[in-house]
Parts: sequence; structure tokens; C-alpha cells
Amino acid sequence: MKKTAIGVIISAVVLYLWGFLFWGFGPYARMIWQHTGDDAAAGQALLEHFPDNGTYFVPGLDADPSKMEALYASGPVAFVHMLAVDGRPMFDSSIMINGFFLNLVVILLIAVLMRQVRSALPTFVDCVKFSALAGLTAAILIDLGDSVWWQIDWPWMLYNALYHLVAWLIVGAILAKFIDSGSGQIADA
Repeated sequence: MKKTAIGVIISAVVLYLWGFLFWGFGPYARMIWQHTGDDAAAGQALLEHFPDNGTYFVPGLDADPSKMEALYASGPVAFVHMLAVDGRPMFDSSIMINGFFLNLVVILLIAVLMRQVRSALPTFVDCVKFSALAGLTAAILIDLGDSVWWQIDWPWMLYNALYHLVAWLIVGAILAKFIDSGSGQIADA
């Protein structure tokens, strides 16, 4: 169990660094996200129609069905996430701290999962393949599922899926070196 704990901590630090590089230097803000013509005017329009933090769907799903049909046909149709209607610092350190602890919880769950199946995965490569398959399954269900079900644009969700798949590979490869196979031995490299 001590080796597993060490693997979890190392995984958390490495995944945090991977996230810093991926999100800090990735092209999403310039190449994937769309940009408004006037951020200040767009912000004011958002505040006027979306006054509270939360998720909105436009047209709303509580209107008369015939009115909703007309609104859908004429557009726009939008999924709006209001994150901080009263503003926040551009760089909010609590996001980084909470993100680290979220990663830690996820890594702990992956470690529990790997410990459950570890005896069926005799080598390091088997563990990495298992982790890759689990990560790919999660990315397809969650990230690509958002593109299918909520019609969130494909480039953004593919970018998220890439991050999540690589995160599973990183965590799986590190944990594979620290979780016993049941024989008391660490897996072969």
C-alpha cells in the first residue's frame, strides 16, 4: 500500500505538470475557441439575459412547444455557461489548488481500479494498454458524447479528449510501476 501511495503522489505531480503544459501553452485559446467582436459588449449582453451563475440553454426548454420550434428554426441555439457574473481574477489560484485535489481524487480511483485488476495485467505494457483503453472509453463517452448530445463543437471536445486520454496514459504508466501484481513483484518495464 505504501508503494501505491507513492505512485499516487508522483502521478498527481506529473499530471499537474502535464495539465500546466497542455492548458497553459496549448492552441485552444487562439485556434479552437471562437472570439467575439467586442468582449465588453458581449459581456453586457450576457449579463442582461443571464444574470446568475449557471448553465443556460437557449431557447429554454420551458416555452410553448410551437414557440420553441420557431425559436429553434430561426436561431440562435446556444449552450451558455455563466461562470462569474460578478467577475473574478484572471488567474484564480483556487482553480489550480482545486484542480490538483480533483486530479488526486481521480488518481486514487484509478489506483483502486488498477489494484482490482492488477493480477490480470502481468506486465507494465498490459497495465498501460488497460489504462489507455479505460481512458479512451472515458474520453469517447464524456468528451465526444458532449459533441454528439449537446452539439458542443468538435475541435474543443477533441482537444479535451486528447488531454484526458494522455492523462490516463500518464497515470496508468506511473501507477503500473508502483502497484503490485499480486505476486509481490513490481511489473516488468
